[in-house]
Amino acid sequence: MGPGGSLSAKSERNSDDGDESIVDATIIEESDDSRGDISIAVESKGDLELSTQEQTQTAINNAIRKLASLSLEDYKWRSAMFKANEADRKMEESLARMSGEEPSYIRPMHAAEDKLGPLGNAEKQAVEWLSNVIEEEGKRAKRIAEGKDIILRPMDVEEGTVDKRGPLSELERNAVTFIRKIVDSETERLLNGKLRPMQLEESKRGPLGEAEARAVTALQELTEAEILRAKQQQARGGGIVRPIDIPGPLGEFERTAVDIFTAEQQRMRDKSDRGLQIVRPKDASIEGPLGKAEREAVAAIDRLVGEEEERARSIRRLMEKKRPMDNDRDSPLGLVEALTVGLLRGPKLLVTVYDRVRELILSEELELEQEEGNLLAEVDDGNIDTR
Repeated sequence: MGPGGSLSAKSERNSDDGDESIVDATIIEESDDSRGDISIAVESKGDLELSTQEQTQTAINNAIRKLASLSLEDYKWRSAMFKANEADRKMEESLARMSGEEPSYIRPMHAAEDKLGPLGNAEKQAVEWLSNVIEEEGKRAKRIAEGKDIILRPMDVEEGTVDKRGPLSELERNAVTFIRKIVDSETERLLNGKLRPMQLEESKRGPLGEAEARAVTALQELTEAEILRAKQQQARGGGIVRPIDIPGPLGEFERTAVDIFTAEQQRMRDKSDRGLQIVRPKDASIEGPLGKAEREAVAAIDRLVGEEEERARSIRRLMEKKRPMDNDRDSPLGLVEALTVGLLRGPKLLVTVYDRVRELILSEELELEQEEGNLLAEVDDGNIDTR
């Protein structure tokens, strides 16, 4: 029999007890129903929480896809604008060369190869790096917007040779490889019971082991050089042996310091011999480390100045051909240039007017003096009766 039958039999056996047995049976039956309701409620609550999590994850994924779609549209717009500007610039360069003129440019990176300076090279490298980043991020945004991947790291955008990887992918890959080497080497060190990272085999060393090995090698070279110097001092009976006489790091440092000191002494003598107040390190008869560094710095500055002077001439030629106030005076640039030119020409115009008025006044005074001189000359000649 089911639960209901057992409860009714129990009430028949306890019929002599009165209404208490019926009340007990009723309470037990209600208790069983409540447990069933509670279990059903728990199951429904779990389903509700699961569905809420799924809805939240779906909303997050949709938001990520929308952001990726916006990034993709921005990439397409920037790419189209860049290509259009580059095409226009190349067309202008071609037309200028066909007409026998030197192409004008504004940005340092657009100079000719023989006139490209430090700024031009730096800008070209920066623009190439940024263009590669934009292309790489455009591919990543496209894959996310298409729903292929929601979380896509730059290093997972494309697998292939090094030439096909983008800058961000290469940076992340190098960082991950570096950290992985540290983790692998430290795990190997713990398994082998080694205390120091450099105690591992060279094939299993990580970045920490390599760095420690280089530091220990430098300290060993320094220690060996100092031990050798001390032995030579003892062999000479307490005489001084300088670090420069022993191969080692301190010897190289002392050699550099001696070269600087010798060159500076010679520069002081050159100053007194030539009777000059200042003799630059690069102009001394002995060129030391400071003179070499100054000569290289001056050469770099001269290249930079020459590059900027050539760019200024190119901008001047371009402005003479395409002045905004001449092409479209009603445009914003045309109005700004016209206003600026007017303000700059105002003082010059006032000075010109003042000079012209002054010339007129002086010319009138000269004419009066000339007339008076002619009149006196006529009086002296007797042509005019003064009575």
